Amino acid sequence: MFNLIYRFISILSVVLVSLTASAQLKPIPIGELTDSMRIHPKPALILITTDWCTYCRMQQAQLKKNREFQKAAAYMYFSEFDAENSEAVVFNDTTYRFHSTGASTGSHELAFSLGSVNNRLAFPTWVLLNEHFEVIFKFPGIIRASDLSVLLATVRQQSQPD
Repeated sequence: MFNLIYRFISILSVVLVSLTASAQLKPIPIGELTDSMRIHPKPALILITTDWCTYCRMQQAQLKKNREFQKAAAYMYFSEFDAENSEAVVFNDTTYRFHSTGASTGSHELAFSLGSVNNRLAFPTWVLLNEHFEVIFKFPGIIRASDLSVLLATVRQQSQPD
């Protein structure tokens, strides 16, 4: 009898843990971000990356471990965008395309439009949009965990109704 109760509690624990894990902040594909923001307006944090960027991978690993970031789905959207994505993307009613600059190089118009600083695009680049699709923050480079906490607290404050 004790064995049966122990198994039931173990199974229940696994189910509850898996339900909690599903509440983590998962990236929304950039093509779906417009609809999400229009249906449920809240700020969006976008991480612009590339496949070859080592610093981008480090930043993504930091995000997966950051509990505060993982709980941020309640007050903001998160999206990752590969700046070398070759597919056309519709974002806020505008179609953006990839522009080749060589045989196997180029960048996406959307990445450049959102993330360029002084007409340059670095990786990773962080972009924060308000619920009206206005860029309110850009940062090229890695955001340390302590700075990410400050950014998240600011976004949480701004997203709460007055």
